[in-house]
Amino acid sequence: MEETPKPIPPTATDPPEPDADLPRAASVLESLLLVSTEPIPAEKARQLLGGLNRAQVREVLELLRAKYPADSSGILVEEVARGFQFRTNPANQEHVRRLFDVKPPRFSRAALETLAIIAYKQPLTRQEIEQIRGVDCAGSLKTLMDRRLVKVMGKKDVPGKPFLFGTSREFMETFSLGSLSELPSMRDIEDFLAASTGTPVAEGRPTMRPPAIPDSGIEQGGDELAASLAEAGPAGEEALVTEGMIPPDVTEAELSDAASKAAGEGSEPGNGD
Repeated sequence: MEETPKPIPPTATDPPEPDADLPRAASVLESLLLVSTEPIPAEKARQLLGGLNRAQVREVLELLRAKYPADSSGILVEEVARGFQFRTNPANQEHVRRLFDVKPPRFSRAALETLAIIAYKQPLTRQEIEQIRGVDCAGSLKTLMDRRLVKVMGKKDVPGKPFLFGTSREFMETFSLGSLSELPSMRDIEDFLAASTGTPVAEGRPTMRPPAIPDSGIEQGGDELAASLAEAGPAGEEALVTEGMIPPDVTEAELSDAASKAAGEGSEPGNGD
């Protein structure tokens, strides 16, 4: 007797159901984004909206974006840290800042260089960071961890079990990144510098993208931190104001130098752990 094939259950990639009330779902998502203090992941949004598939969630998101256009709305719906979030329009940032009477976070040049290295080469150990920078990075690491931009991801499966560092969800929120793949490539940075200075970019340069974080070779855990980080003092370099992907006070020469260090070019061996 021939067996009757079982129906394939719907998946997240199925086309939208014709009877789905997408405007109602957009209203619900609007309320969820309003009360949430963190970006709502797409999968969680699907569950909260009654099991909509990804195509339907995408349509709901577009309905909300149409309601909050960037050219006239003070609120925007953005994809940040692999989720959805309400954010204020960047054009109004000065007025919002006056309301809370806060100043942009300040970081030393050393901290910015360390953060760039971690963002593009994570996960990596303190010793690997210092081999690229050529100087001790304990103070910079402590600053970045205090600001919750960098976190301990585990321990490397090598003798000594050194800590592995990587960027956090707060890092992606701070720099308005949906994922690490949205980080500018080295070619993008060179093109930006070339346009700013009028210097042509050399052909044949490799393009660097942040590598995928491997599952192997990492021992998860590491809640404790190295004592050297806790005891480290401030890096001591002149502070820079950071308000976006490229701080406005950073010169082209500084950016070029930081990009070269992030790529590991022209660096000297540094101190170990």
